Amino acid sequence: MKFSYFFFIALLFIFLISCHDKGTPQVQQETPVLEETDDASNQEIEPTNLEDRTSWQKPHLIISKLGNLQDKVVADIGAGTGYFSFQLMRKTNKVIAIEIDQNMIALMEAFAGTLNAEMRSKIEVRLGEPDDPKLKTNEADIALFVNVIPYLQDRVEYLSQLRSKLKTNGEVVIVDFKVRRLPIDAPPYDERVLPHIIEEELYAAGFSDITIDDSTLDFQYIIIAK
Repeated sequence: MKFSYFFFIALLFIFLISCHDKGTPQVQQETPVLEETDDASNQEIEPTNLEDRTSWQKPHLIISKLGNLQDKVVADIGAGTGYFSFQLMRKTNKVIAIEIDQNMIALMEAFAGTLNAEMRSKIEVRLGEPDDPKLKTNEADIALFVNVIPYLQDRVEYLSQLRSKLKTNGEVVIVDFKVRRLPIDAPPYDERVLPHIIEEELYAAGFSDITIDDSTLDFQYIIIAK
């Protein structure tokens, strides 16, 4: 019976991915990861596994940049399949996985349903809107955008609205692709944004203490704003 249940989940995943918007960058189509793995930042990126997201994106290194998450609430905006959400929930008080795609919402809900009660209580899957993450006031300590920021229609307005929803001393963390030739299946150039443009937009939205890290990751930059 247990085998049949997980076989059903696997089939559901395949079906949902096949129905997903083909315009979404392929790098976002990843199965949620629950198992603890070795820190990918210590692994060499080999030509044979450049397409493996854990190897090139180094999620454990990105999560470490968020600091101590034990008592914090993280909003994973544009969560996709929950690739980061299901890893974050092991370290946070709560993760709010926000998506505008109903197929991805269904996938994350199905996967969350396989968790034990304690872990299930640490993740909430929420349907957002293209111009509204649907966060409540003072609901989150950190808003995380991974491979998402270029797809916001009005970034300054979106970030301004988001700022009012974060707790005092809350942070926005943005991870996205460098604008140069990359040996991975990255989005086209017109779907990437230079980090200094994001920096100016964050200032315009009312954020401060903005740092840009373009050396930690091989293919992406990390921007943190308070």
